[in-house]
Amino acid sequence: MSVRVHLLTLASLLVLAACAPQQAADTEADVAAVRAHVNQFVATWNVADHAALSSMVAEDAILMQPDESPLEGRDAILATMADGYDIAMMQQSATVDEVIVMGDNAYARGTWRLSPTSAADPNAPALQGKWSTLYRRGNGNDWQVWRWMWNQPSDQAPAGG
Repeated sequence: MSVRVHLLTLASLLVLAACAPQQAADTEADVAAVRAHVNQFVATWNVADHAALSSMVAEDAILMQPDESPLEGRDAILATMADGYDIAMMQQSATVDEVIVMGDNAYARGTWRLSPTSAADPNAPALQGKWSTLYRRGNGNDWQVWRWMWNQPSDQAPAGG
């Protein structure tokens, strides 16, 4: 083959490579930031700081809870959290089992646990389950909850629910 054919082939390959969609690799910093977001979210939830939680949840977030209709929007999600969670009676913890970052989006999953405090009924059980969240990079490069789903074992579900 002539040099000209090789050069044309190389140029074509370079053009194709430049036009191909680029996927950002997981960076250690982004993975660490998502993990830190989960920890901060739980810590903020446990002190009922709804103003701080507001900045951690995207305005157009959606929460899917077991056997419930999806909650759409930050305000609906935060109102449900405020109404349904008594920090004097239960404290939450969470583990992060996986984080995958894809540019300005990230996926994380793990487990959660609600543990009764000393103020709770002595017979109050601890509750636990799994969670899965899609994050979106918000203003200021901070991660925000964008799509969130959680579950719990059926033997822990509230009666009638």
